[in-house]
Amino acid sequence: MRSSKSIVILAVLLVTAVAQASASVWVSAPKPKFPQEALSTGHEGYVIVRAYVARDGSVTRATISKSSGDKTLDDAARTAVSKWKMNAASIKPEYLTKGYDQRIDFQQEAPVVAHYRDRSAFFSTYSSAAMWTYAPFPEYPFHERLLKSEGVSYVKVELGPQAQVASATLAKSSGYPNLDKAAVAAVGKWRAHQRYARQRYVVPVIFTLHGYRRH
Repeated sequence: MRSSKSIVILAVLLVTAVAQASASVWVSAPKPKFPQEALSTGHEGYVIVRAYVARDGSVTRATISKSSGDKTLDDAARTAVSKWKMNAASIKPEYLTKGYDQRIDFQQEAPVVAHYRDRSAFFSTYSSAAMWTYAPFPEYPFHERLLKSEGVSYVKVELGPQAQVASATLAKSSGYPNLDKAAVAAVGKWRAHQRYARQRYVVPVIFTLHGYRRH
């Protein structure tokens, strides 16, 4: 049986992006760990860490120059930068006494495409995926796959104040209750970036055994 395709994504992929950490400045700059507490609450943002360096490039002290507004993100950024090492050729005298400001970005992102043993899933466009930080893929019910059931379930979502899906209801049925139930259950767990808070959308979830056909 061929794998199913869908206009949704599989599971959360959590990424921390470090901006402005040029290889010409740092010879060692391990990315900070994204705090679990921030992940679970959907918190994102950026931190500016002021790094004071020694003549050999090691960071002797790291302080918060600009907070993200989330202490766990600030602490993660400061802890990471304190272990970095600057390229000796990039060190300026003022970095030893006044420090060097380094921006750290924390952003959660959901993958555009993913594959499971029994199914595959993807967003039809990168832009449609970009708004979501967490979007687990709906199951393709085994019974419906046996019956070769296909269709599109339209799910109406209302985002709450933290951009989580506060309400997920069926706007238009695929014609198969089990597919509709799987779509609503999955989309009800989604979370968007904070800028989309309190907005409403209709998400089409395509269940097909023959690959996605653009309409």
